[in-house]
Amino acid sequence: MVLVGSGDSQVPAALPQVLKEYTKAAIRTQPRDLLVWSLSYFRCLVDGTIPPVKDRLEFPVPVSSEGISPGILRVLHRQLSGRAEDGTVDWPSLAESCHALGVRRRAVDDAWNLTEPAEGSDGDRKPWDHLLSHLAIRDTATVVEALQSVMFAVTDDPVTKKVPLQLVLDHYARIHAHTHAQDAELDQTRVVSVHQDGQDYLTDVAEHQDGHLVPSDLTRPSCPPLQ
Repeated sequence: MVLVGSGDSQVPAALPQVLKEYTKAAIRTQPRDLLVWSLSYFRCLVDGTIPPVKDRLEFPVPVSSEGISPGILRVLHRQLSGRAEDGTVDWPSLAESCHALGVRRRAVDDAWNLTEPAEGSDGDRKPWDHLLSHLAIRDTATVVEALQSVMFAVTDDPVTKKVPLQLVLDHYARIHAHTHAQDAELDQTRVVSVHQDGQDYLTDVAEHQDGHLVPSDLTRPSCPPLQ
């Protein structure tokens, strides 16, 4: 304990450092609701789990009707991808983490409802990587932007942001299907052809990069339309 002022007033010795880290985390994360976020932040510290904190400040601060940004998706991925050994999450965990970070409930509901239950579950657990695909497309204008958001969220290399090819292809397939599922008037033969062209391009690029892709690969002049 540390004595403060006169008399018997005391504060824990660790308090200044705790408050310093909390303040830095709040500035980096820019939570939509500071009180809700703070409750989750300190609960995570108590439980020894990953707190809802961004790696760095997103600037300019994203303006999103759904409360989703690449930084938010990265925090959610860190918090939820390792909750279970099989890579699944339950609804309470997803809803709580998204609520703390200010993700709109309608976006979370839609992602949950669009995701098939995990094999062997009673519908109460769903694969996190599938949920991530559906969340990424909720507040982006294009398939490319959604894929780049996913790559930023899951990369283990914060410098190059490289991601294994197969992971990108899996997310591309889900995002592509999500994007075209609601339009019955589309020429499905053309849709399949465009998707295959995209897969072939990504695979070819990854072969020259040790089986990995980086976000800028999706915007090269040679990249076919990823739709």
